[in-house]
Amino acid sequence: MAYINAKDVQAIRNELKAEFKKDFKFSVKKNQSSSVTVTLIQGKTDFSDITDADGYAQINQYWLDRTGDHKALFEKIINIVKTAPIRGEGYHANKGWYDNSDSMIDYFDTAYYFSVNVGSYSKPYVQSA
Repeated sequence: MAYINAKDVQAIRNELKAEFKKDFKFSVKKNQSSSVTVTLIQGKTDFSDITDADGYAQINQYWLDRTGDHKALFEKIINIVKTAPIRGEGYHANKGWYDNSDSMIDYFDTAYYFSVNVGSYSKPYVQSA
């Protein structure tokens, strides 16, 4: 059963800040007890090639090729989301992220769900100088 706690989310937040503190501002939020959402709020990078007219884009972890020149950035962010809790003090410390799901037989078994966004539907990403 998917589960993530506040300490796991804090570990993700801390590693994202340490890795990207000069480049981006993030929002890292726990949703219910099974998922975490990482949102890029502000940064130096221009994402206009992947965001909609409202400055928003949902990043699909399985289709990173669609993010163009930003693929390496999103791979790094997703890697942190998957590995940071291992080094933290939360539920997933020393356990690791896994996904044993099989949608063909309607079986879902993952450590926790996550989503990555550029901006949000109510607040667009802001490119800073």
